[in-house]
Amino acid sequence: MTALPKRIALVLPYYNEAGFILPTLEAIAAQDTRDFRLIIVNNRSDDASPDMVQRFLAASDIDYAHVEEPVPGVVSALMKGIALAQGEFIGFLNADTIYPPHYVSRCLALFDANPAATSVMAIDLYAAPDSAEGQKRLKRVLFASRIMPKKCHAGTYAQAWRLDLFRAAGGFDRAIWPYVLEDHEIMVRMMDKGPSVYDAGHYCFPSPRRTNSGSVSWNGWEKIAYGVLPARAMPWFFYRHLAGRFARRNMMSEALRNRTWQ
Repeated sequence: MTALPKRIALVLPYYNEAGFILPTLEAIAAQDTRDFRLIIVNNRSDDASPDMVQRFLAASDIDYAHVEEPVPGVVSALMKGIALAQGEFIGFLNADTIYPPHYVSRCLALFDANPAATSVMAIDLYAAPDSAEGQKRLKRVLFASRIMPKKCHAGTYAQAWRLDLFRAAGGFDRAIWPYVLEDHEIMVRMMDKGPSVYDAGHYCFPSPRRTNSGSVSWNGWEKIAYGVLPARAMPWFFYRHLAGRFARRNMMSEALRNRTWQ
């Protein structure tokens, strides 16, 4: 008898993450459910991280596939993982982000409690959730998600989607959007297919280096425009406005490999 696929596929791309990836893998191994398959994609790393990843996974009880994607760029690596995904849902992880033990089970529970939802989004925290700073961040993101429900308030590393709807919309794809901010662009194609769920108990802890990524992100005016323009303007904003600006600034997805922003 063929085993049923896990409910959620977790796609984790990485490139030269020897200094960060083991704590992330330890956090994944500490999840309180095993109803997931980890698809971990090496995007042409030339450091020790592929060997580190393989040794860790081989010694763990995680259901996984460790694969290679030779085309450089995070979107190419994400596409590889998406092509291999099975199950009801797909989630995306970063190699330098820590996920609490209830991360996957909470994600599945939120999908089950919200059958119309297309996505479950975690809140990125940089302090303990019960600290004053953590509580402030939780309230801020929850408020933003209520007043701007058709916009994105979570990075790719904190996103999970219903796999069939995500694929039907094209998923992450270099032919559709080869630039950075794929986490926000995907919402343009998904925003009318159902709501996104945010919850105070669903969060993760990205590396602090992610707070210094302005050179591979939008500028202040572009970010303000994203916030104030109505949702119906987002196709124009991304495909007619940002795409040309990002191309001129060479903000392709592979620009993240340079890491001048660390």
